[in-house]
Amino acid sequence: MSEPKPKHAKKLLLLHQIQQQRRALGVQSRRWQLVTAPWDRRWMRLLSFRRYLIAGTSLLALYNVRHPSRLMRWAKRGIGILGAVKMVRKALETR
Repeated sequence: MSEPKPKHAKKLLLLHQIQQQRRALGVQSRRWQLVTAPWDRRWMRLLSFRRYLIAGTSLLALYNVRHPSRLMRWAKRGIGILGAVKMVRKALETR
């Protein structure tokens, strides 16, 4: 008959540990929400511009279909700028 007492005590200990873990999880989730709140606001603001971005990229795509040489020119310029930035970074890293 001495067996139920240790089981009951162990069960109470486990329930207490679970309760502490739930409290800690609640505190950590509130901290996480506070830390990520600025990023969430930025993301929601970006999503609010979604329809305008879709319309703008559609117009840009139509323009590039009519003038593909300009797109190629800007693509080459972009690749050139990226190459220059990479070269400068490597030059600065060796020092």
